[in-house]
Amino acid sequence: MNKLFMIIVAASLATGLTSCLKDDEHFVNFAAAGYVAEIPYVANRSILKTVPVSAASASLVAPVDINIASPNPPTQDVPVTVAIDQAALTAYNTTNKTAYTILPATAYQLTNPMVTIASGQRIATVNVNFVGNKVPATGGPYALPISIITVPSNVVISANYHTQILVISLTK
Repeated sequence: MNKLFMIIVAASLATGLTSCLKDDEHFVNFAAAGYVAEIPYVANRSILKTVPVSAASASLVAPVDINIASPNPPTQDVPVTVAIDQAALTAYNTTNKTAYTILPATAYQLTNPMVTIASGQRIATVNVNFVGNKVPATGGPYALPISIITVPSNVVISANYHTQILVISLTK
């Protein structure tokens, strides 16, 4: 009786495990997904990134990476343009009941708003240069919302990860 019971358990186990292998209805083929432009920091951490800026500094560079998410790296160069996005900051403030204001234009420079992600690569970096001695000590809290605004027609801008908000933390 014990031997018969073991055979039944083994047969049931074998049948149960092999039935999982035939489940193709939930398989998603990402091979034809195309290219999606995103800011990976936002996808992996948070839309907010605190940037400590010394009040005495004349220059601090904060990098913002732009990523092409796809099954395979792009086969041609991908130009991507970013810009300061007041609407994104307003939406964030409304949703999260915060009161960030855009940093005055004299306190930062978007040194390369258009970057090219080279063929075969996935990431390019946009640099934001903060001028600490131009950041107001009063007012605020200050933030700089950077959004991906243009990409080629064969690339989609990520709906969730296209904006990063750099929150300025003024240090002495």
